[in-house]
Amino acid sequence: MVIVDAQVHPWSDGESTGHHRRAPIDNGVLLQEMAAAGVDKVVLVPPLWDPNGNAYALSMARQAPERFSVMGLIDPAAPDAAARLRHWHDAPGMRGVRFLLNTPERLQPLLDGRCDALWPIAQEQGITVAMLAPGQLGAVKAIAQKYPRLKLIVDHLAVPRAAVGPRALQHWPELLALAALPNIHVKAVGVGDYALDPYPFVSLEKPLAQVFDAFGAERVIWGSDLSRLHHPYVHCVQHFRQHLPFLDPDALALVMGQNILRLLDWK
Repeated sequence: MVIVDAQVHPWSDGESTGHHRRAPIDNGVLLQEMAAAGVDKVVLVPPLWDPNGNAYALSMARQAPERFSVMGLIDPAAPDAAARLRHWHDAPGMRGVRFLLNTPERLQPLLDGRCDALWPIAQEQGITVAMLAPGQLGAVKAIAQKYPRLKLIVDHLAVPRAAVGPRALQHWPELLALAALPNIHVKAVGVGDYALDPYPFVSLEKPLAQVFDAFGAERVIWGSDLSRLHHPYVHCVQHFRQHLPFLDPDALALVMGQNILRLLDWK
């Protein structure tokens, strides 16, 4: 089984913020972490705090295209956002785009329509779009309905920032309802951090089973969000591989790697 981590923030400059680790995850550190946890490939998602942004992640992907690809960031409020997106795939290693819409300031371009021009471009160019937009699943639904060929990923299962325990799952009915739209996928990233109980996070078995029942194994993507984990990287891998009894080997192969490889057309 090829294990592909669908979300790690790499950085070599800048100071991390919030609940992320302070020591940078640069190329050397990440390779060591991957070897220890048994992870074969990683989708790099540049963090906002690195002033080099997409450039550092792309440099890693150029050096090791068999190990790294990039789901880069774009500011939807930037005047050249649409022009940049039209040429998104020109950069070797750039395979998707992520929109951070998880604070009032970051959310504003979605609410005031500045994002509207980007969705048809992404659909036309075949660019997979990941959206971190907790509390905005209605907007995600509307986009998916209007652009049925747009490949959309709901990041972090739409769990609000820092939510744990029952509060992290309050939106579950709305999330599960999105499964009716076949172009929506969900990314189960670092889910152990939503649990109040320790590894192997038994409290998450039922809600995760509900996600798989709704979306099917073909539309669920595993990832770690390594920089914010409060438990060992290998536990993030083993949680899905060893402690979710409803996942058979074929489903695991999809969730742990094949789905994200297909979405990003990462051969």
